Amino acid sequence: MTESPQESSDGKLQELLEQKRKLLEELEETRSLLDKVETSIREISPDLTSESKEPEGNARVPSGFSRLDDLLHGGYPRASNILLSGPPYSSKFSVADRFIVSSLRESCPVIVVLLDQPISDVKADLYALGISPEAYEESGHLKFVDAYSKSIQMESSDRNAVVLDNVGIISNFLKSMDQICTTVLTKMGKYRMVFFSLTAWITQSSEDKMFPKALQHFSQRRKMEGSTTLYLIEDGIFQRSLYENMNYFMDGSIEFRSEASVEYLRVRGMKEARSRDWIEVVRNNKDLTLGSFELKRIR
Repeated sequence: MTESPQESSDGKLQELLEQKRKLLEELEETRSLLDKVETSIREISPDLTSESKEPEGNARVPSGFSRLDDLLHGGYPRASNILLSGPPYSSKFSVADRFIVSSLRESCPVIVVLLDQPISDVKADLYALGISPEAYEESGHLKFVDAYSKSIQMESSDRNAVVLDNVGIISNFLKSMDQICTTVLTKMGKYRMVFFSLTAWITQSSEDKMFPKALQHFSQRRKMEGSTTLYLIEDGIFQRSLYENMNYFMDGSIEFRSEASVEYLRVRGMKEARSRDWIEVVRNNKDLTLGSFELKRIR
């Protein structure tokens, strides 16, 4: 019996999906081996890796703030998921914006996912930090995923953005995001991501019980693809147990809090951080400085 065109197409699709799975497994094994080699190099000669000119070959990814990099012992862990939590208007937004700018200036593509604010807000912040987001969009180094406009029944103002609808249907959202990330990875070879925000994803989801599993899938997929990803979330909205559950899927977190008009941050996870204490944060226009902390590495 002659094989139908549909059967032939299905067979080819399964073959390609299996090939993709094997390649991703090999990629993960290679990254794991690379991390071990980098660790051995740092143990033998700590100064050698710090002088590397290839950012993606390093074990750390710069945050964009030198003082924060000092605290994190060089920056965020490469291929990691980092949670930024804090009250509204806290410095977590400055940290996210500067990470975007720092990555773009390294010629590393960035995917910016927006569920609770318009693209114009982020673009305004990037302009204030001295870059033209449109130029990076045209080159393919900046990709906006607009999951906000449809939620307020508006058309997206960005012709280069990928517009998503029905974020509340978790399976559809995960499928769309995986496709977007695969496209960028295939074209550019790497990417980093900033996710604005988990707060909106949780509140818009129609499947609350599915969220932990969805976040596990999303975060592990990003890590497997080599992305350093920052996730923003508002503190104090959900039960404390939810925040702790989210930390389970993260490689570390930076928490912000305010007391008597003074802002503080502390690091959780990220074992090479130099301090776990609350540290004063001072925002000065475009810069972010930290108070003193013990320059003793935590074991």
